[in-house]
Amino acid sequence: MLALHPSTDMTGNTPNYTVRESIRARHVCLKVSHRGQVEVVVPHGFDARRIPVLVRSKQAWIEATLRRIALRRDAIHNENANWNTGGDALPDIIALPAIAEHWQVTYTATDRSRVTLTVDAAHARLTLRGNINDVDLCKAALRRWLICKAQRHLTPWLEHTAMEKNLPFNKARVRSQKTRWGSCSRQKNININCKLLFLSPQVVQCVLVHELCHTIHMNHSQKFWALMKKMQPDYAALDMQLRNTRGGMPGWIE
Repeated sequence: MLALHPSTDMTGNTPNYTVRESIRARHVCLKVSHRGQVEVVVPHGFDARRIPVLVRSKQAWIEATLRRIALRRDAIHNENANWNTGGDALPDIIALPAIAEHWQVTYTATDRSRVTLTVDAAHARLTLRGNINDVDLCKAALRRWLICKAQRHLTPWLEHTAMEKNLPFNKARVRSQKTRWGSCSRQKNININCKLLFLSPQVVQCVLVHELCHTIHMNHSQKFWALMKKMQPDYAALDMQLRNTRGGMPGWIE
């Protein structure tokens, strides 16, 4: 059973917060939602008289977290919630045009030192919990999720394209490369950049065909481009789109 009720320190020295009793909790945990709501999760039977003291001991952390949330909310408002923000901005929406998916991202601050990410596939929602004040930890968690997402979608896509074009390869690996969308070794092992998920399906297909053509020609000779044109007749226009997208990657993935 879970119980939720408001609780505030009678001295007025602590911020407003709610207390939730959880049978799953093993110790007290403080959380601050992306909306600035403070919650104290306590184990079943925990002595409620101890809670105000615990909250006061974390007051500096709570206030710093609330300030950061307020600043982040203002930044998002000023940038019109653009998903393609750069610098230290963390996304509230992640758009993946390659697979026609949009994910909502929420952040819940707790007093834990690390950041964990949970996936609610039914509602296309990602939730980061923990030390969300550490932007690098949040970015790392999102990048791990993106690589897993790319492995789940891009590798089967490459396999299907290889069969369709009759261009077999050996192994495929998804990476987060900074300068290359993909690569192919002489052993016909192909690396795919997880950032392809931010591109259109047509451009992704062109990149996959490009790497598969390298299983025949390990260069950019006339023979390679002739094969590329045969396999992807509109490759020139798609390649131009690809060249124009490098600067459009979300800041958190770089």
